[in-house]
Amino acid sequence: MARQRHRHKKTYYNDIALRLAEQLLGLKHLHFGYFDEGDQIKLSTLPHAQEVYAQQLLGFVPQDVHRILDVGCGSGGMAKVLVQHGYEVTCIAPDPYLIQKTLENTSGKVTTCTDLYENVRDLPPGYFDLILMSESCQYVKVKEGWEQNSKYLRPGGYVLVSDFFKLREIARPNISKSGHMLDAYLQAADEQGYVLMTKTDITERVAPTMDIYNDLIQTKLFPVEEALAEFLYRRYPFLSKSVQLVFGKKISNLKEKYSNQSSEVFRQYKGYFILLFQKRRFKN
Repeated sequence: MARQRHRHKKTYYNDIALRLAEQLLGLKHLHFGYFDEGDQIKLSTLPHAQEVYAQQLLGFVPQDVHRILDVGCGSGGMAKVLVQHGYEVTCIAPDPYLIQKTLENTSGKVTTCTDLYENVRDLPPGYFDLILMSESCQYVKVKEGWEQNSKYLRPGGYVLVSDFFKLREIARPNISKSGHMLDAYLQAADEQGYVLMTKTDITERVAPTMDIYNDLIQTKLFPVEEALAEFLYRRYPFLSKSVQLVFGKKISNLKEKYSNQSSEVFRQYKGYFILLFQKRRFKN
């Protein structure tokens, strides 16, 4: 029996969120910012912090790397940096819009693939020196992700992950549960024949990004939603009551969930790590 291909769920909103961040906020990078001590934590400083993040991540790329597979490339911000430093880059994203933005941001100097990473079948096996997952690891199934890495990496190649992971199970309701469990992810890597070369905790440097987004949600998005709800109630009271009846609980849960996005809550359950793995030339 053929293996079932992974598909987007109707409730899979990550691509939409990335589009909004790129279109409404004008962000070149769709990932956390890296804030040094003393930096101002506000939306206007986030683009610079994201550039610093990209440069920090670039410093973890080993010297014997030339061909990079950028999994979950967003709008191509990191790919652009890699191309500027002379790397041959192939970009993967499931959203055609983001792929198009990636091609624009890199002046067409990358190869692209529009699909979920788990579905990719057409790339040359054993071709890449490094597979990069910059805040895309959390969206890729663990077992299937490592299987794909093993298929497309050369012997002795690398996997560079920069993402947040859960350090403990999240028992509280209406808290974002995204992210893999760190211990389980590291164990899966070992079982698939990868050596962990570097584990760098940058939680304190990137967590302030959550406060920026939390403030944006509280002071901009929620008031807009409340104003629209008030307009709908005054203009179309029957329709307003129907919407509230059908979607009221979901809207309430979403508002509570996105009211718990501060850096303090983030640190309670998660950590943000840069992980560099090397593929063993021969499995033990």
